[in-house]
Amino acid sequence: MTLFSSGFSAPQAQLALPFSRSSGISIAVLIALSFSLVSCAKPESSQSFPPVMAKVGSVVMGLSKAESVEICKTAFCETNHVYQASFGRSRRKDPVPPPAPVPEPTHSGPTTYDLSGQEVLDYSRDIMHVPDAWKITKGSSDVIVAVIDSGVTIGHPDLQENIYVNQAELNGRPGVDDDGNGYVDDVYGWDFVNQRPNGIDDNGHGTHCAGIIGAGANGKGIVGVTQKVRIMPLKFLNADGSGDTVGAIQAIDYAVANGARVISNSWGGGGYSSLLDQAIQRAVSRGVLVVAAAGNSSMDNDTSASFPANYSGVISVGSSDNQDNRSFFSNYGKSSVMVIAPGSNILSTWLENRWAYLSGTSMATPQVSGALALALAAKPSASADELKSALCNSSAKILMSSSRCGRMDVAQLIRTVAQ
Repeated sequence: MTLFSSGFSAPQAQLALPFSRSSGISIAVLIALSFSLVSCAKPESSQSFPPVMAKVGSVVMGLSKAESVEICKTAFCETNHVYQASFGRSRRKDPVPPPAPVPEPTHSGPTTYDLSGQEVLDYSRDIMHVPDAWKITKGSSDVIVAVIDSGVTIGHPDLQENIYVNQAELNGRPGVDDDGNGYVDDVYGWDFVNQRPNGIDDNGHGTHCAGIIGAGANGKGIVGVTQKVRIMPLKFLNADGSGDTVGAIQAIDYAVANGARVISNSWGGGGYSSLLDQAIQRAVSRGVLVVAAAGNSSMDNDTSASFPANYSGVISVGSSDNQDNRSFFSNYGKSSVMVIAPGSNILSTWLENRWAYLSGTSMATPQVSGALALALAAKPSASADELKSALCNSSAKILMSSSRCGRMDVAQLIRTVAQ
């Protein structure tokens, strides 16, 4: 999976890729520009890419592996406008290693359950004292949380009431960018894999994360950390759970430009990227809370950085189990990992209107994203710095060898913010 973000306030036009993702061109380049229309031709070749209408700040072009960033720069007709170029890296959701050798599964994906006739509170709700937090606030539909992942099953019975809806596009004209945000018919977010409206999930990972954040209290399935919220589906991971840096950058840019207060990132890999770093800093500078998974390699992030979790300003999240121990797979770091949250065997929403258990820092991350959304409901005027401080100071002082602040206590966080 791949990420870059940018918070541009200038008017933005629709981005059209100058190549097909299925064309065999495997490397993408992100170029920051001061204009919105460029054309690109391969050096020493008569082949040209068509003009690209792009958001100011991001243009994508395809290169073969033999072509370099410098060649890419000179390929643009308007070279004086090129600001920066970098290869996009592939990133994925982190796999969780099994605790012991297991036989080959006889099915693909997790075992799923039909909980449409009952409501189950996951163990993590009690550990983090979430029901006590609900006595103060159950959330707000004014708070938008962007889930940058594999998409979200927007019609899931546990999620449909809490999905972000772009009213201008919902009530607008088909095929028209009614709100002028550069994306046509983006009623329920955007699919940056296929460059089309609505981030529909074909993997399950994003739907699972979304349920942890904000499944509704409707007597079915589970209840998210916040019962009322607007979940913005932004798909940059494909059906295999992989994506590229360009899609992630576009997703973060979209989230910031369209009102997200929290961005939840349950993915990682690819090493350090200056463009990704810059993108995240632009989001942070706009007061957006960027939350990211610490990783599932049981490594010390203080000595072996994991990205995007280790970028400055990011709330890095490790995982704990139902005994308040650090999950065996979770990365850790007394300086680099801010907080720990339950991520082992978490029950949440899944594809085809079902529910499933998954483990990973991917599951711990939306616990924190949901808690921050709940805190924003309790105090809408709270700044990002205020909420980060409250999150750290209110955490239970356990697992301090694995994190800077301890294990998140949602009730204490809400009390701290609301006082």
